[in-house]
Amino acid sequence: MKKSISFILSAIMLLCVFAVPLSVTAEDIMTPYDVPKILFYTEDGVTPPSDKTKINTEVYIIDEEGGQYETIHVPLEADEDGKYTTVNVRGNSTSAAHKKAYNFKFTSKIDVLGMGKNKKWSLLANAYEKTLLRNKTVLDVAPQIGVPYTPDYKVVDVYMNDVLLGSYLLVDSVEVGSTRVDIDVDNNEYLLELDYNTPDEDCYYFYSGVYNVKFAINEPEIEDLTEDQKTYVEDLLTKAEQALQTGRISEIEKYFDLDSMSSFYLVLEFFKNVDVNTSSTRFHIKGGKIYGGPVWDFDLSSGNYREDYYTSLYDSNGNSYKGLWATTMPWFGALTNVSSFQNTVEEKFLEYQDIFVNLYADNINGQNHIDETIDTYGESYARNYNEAGWKFAIETDGFVLERTPLPTYEANVEYYREWLKNRNEWLLEEWGLDNTTVTMNSNSTFVQDGYLIKGAEAGMKVSSLLANFSSGTSLMKDGVALATTANIPNGAVITKGGASYAVIVKGDVDGNGELATNDYIMVKRACMDNLALDGIDNLAADVDDDEEFGLFDYLLLKRHVMGTYDIYGD
Repeated sequence: MKKSISFILSAIMLLCVFAVPLSVTAEDIMTPYDVPKILFYTEDGVTPPSDKTKINTEVYIIDEEGGQYETIHVPLEADEDGKYTTVNVRGNSTSAAHKKAYNFKFTSKIDVLGMGKNKKWSLLANAYEKTLLRNKTVLDVAPQIGVPYTPDYKVVDVYMNDVLLGSYLLVDSVEVGSTRVDIDVDNNEYLLELDYNTPDEDCYYFYSGVYNVKFAINEPEIEDLTEDQKTYVEDLLTKAEQALQTGRISEIEKYFDLDSMSSFYLVLEFFKNVDVNTSSTRFHIKGGKIYGGPVWDFDLSSGNYREDYYTSLYDSNGNSYKGLWATTMPWFGALTNVSSFQNTVEEKFLEYQDIFVNLYADNINGQNHIDETIDTYGESYARNYNEAGWKFAIETDGFVLERTPLPTYEANVEYYREWLKNRNEWLLEEWGLDNTTVTMNSNSTFVQDGYLIKGAEAGMKVSSLLANFSSGTSLMKDGVALATTANIPNGAVITKGGASYAVIVKGDVDGNGELATNDYIMVKRACMDNLALDGIDNLAADVDDDEEFGLFDYLLLKRHVMGTYDIYGD
């Protein structure tokens, strides 16, 4: 299992996130602030209409305060071919929201905030998602578990003609490119989208030969697509679906890259993306095989959907975290009926449990993703509501998709947090993996404090620790299982195949299972700012248990090593 031990001891008070003074609105909007800014100055001050008409525009892109990128300024003028930089409303259902999402396109490729040189860029408004977290969360998780070509992003504030529109995600548009979906469209490689929305004039649409799923070939665009290429794609999908019907993995793997498909399915299923069988579900063909991904459009996921939109998303008690959903896409429905594919999904779910748990709770990966994100971008999110004026209410005059928002930001965040926790625990139970949870005997001398196991002493053997836990539990260090006769080192990971727990050995700052001169020297150097200790080492250095380390801890540890004091004594 791939485990990392990094720990950040920090906390955030959500109640304080939105206490941003309104005087911020008086700042010079050209001045760098806590997040990058994108400023549009459209021709004649026109607001881009909902019909997606492209409007000529001037653009400024300003990095955050202390950032490393020079300001980009594209003036409102035509290039040598008479083309302008443009901005337009983007999206299908999202175009009906009051807070609009946008695409903007330069006349030549520009590297924006270190995300690579490209012409087209997307600004996700997250209008239907009041926490502003769901899309960002998936873009962070997907690449960690193997979904290829996950778009890069930045949290930005967007202004239109000097008016703050709110907090947005600046995202790589899903298109072919060396820094995006890196495929060769000149060599029978294609970007596909499952899409039942109004046809895009740039795309060729067709229905798959067996399951009758409507796909678009996003790239090559229709004007560059030959009849032979159309035939190739349609024939490949027909053969791939025929292989799925056989249920034989030896046939299926001829047409599908099962590693990316299993990772893609896991993301779609965990977050229960509403759109999985209707739109924004991407695949790509590379080297004659179909790959899953990239991910896109998760604002209507993780329980954020109207209760009567898809009634099957909820159980009889109104719980949306229960039930499988991505299997409604016929490919995944067929794949998950193949035991070897389902086994791979379950193995990955266990392997990455620490990542999934860390979405909502602090664990050995550090501060939980929700709090860390708000800690970093909370002021931008606050401006979205306090200054741009968005409300915790349905923000559309059209077809309502989102669940009715709760009245405060904090309440919506906690709903999201609880949903992720419940979803993780439900999937573990549904897939028969809940026996991988580490459980400690009731009479244990050790103490479980969240994801930490305390009470171990230097020189204790691994066997003495494991005897306090259910069978099948192992102790690992740097990904390697420790022998039962070895000393317990600080920061060792105890696991049963699922989520991990970190063992704290008081005083063992260097993590070798023993207390010696090096341990107290490390504490002294850290006190003098000559050495940085990570979170787990910090906890080991806190010899007097006052939740921080200092020179007193150094003295106590030194006396212990010299035999004049016992840090484990009563």
